[in-house]
Amino acid sequence: MGARFAVAVVLVLALAGCGDDGKSSSDDPTSAAPDVTTSATSEPTRTLPSKKPTPKIPANAPKCADIWTADATLPGGYKGCVANRKYVRADGLGCSSGQAIVKYDDRFWAVRGGTISQAEDIYKSDVYLDSVARCRG
Repeated sequence: MGARFAVAVVLVLALAGCGDDGKSSSDDPTSAAPDVTTSATSEPTRTLPSKKPTPKIPANAPKCADIWTADATLPGGYKGCVANRKYVRADGLGCSSGQAIVKYDDRFWAVRGGTISQAEDIYKSDVYLDSVARCRG
């Protein structure tokens, strides 16, 4: 009877190694699987990362063409404008002074409340690049 008991214990221990180790697949970094959902037709679909959602157009958003004109003043509270029926958020470059150079369409730039400057391509404009250098301090 002692030999049978010993064999039974060994068998139980051997089978215990075949079961669940207590870890879930989420604990195992090598088992990272994409998010999969099942549609009504029971075919798996993959959740793909999406592009940034287009921001909703605020009711009082000005047209970009009305704001971005050379030698005009960029409004102090400027947050964005509408072009081609899409809202374009202000694209600001932070300065060491706390201000920001706001640029638009790679042709215009200004600080809020300041005069808007224009170049064919701001990244090739010595005036813009000098403004950025002064801004960064």
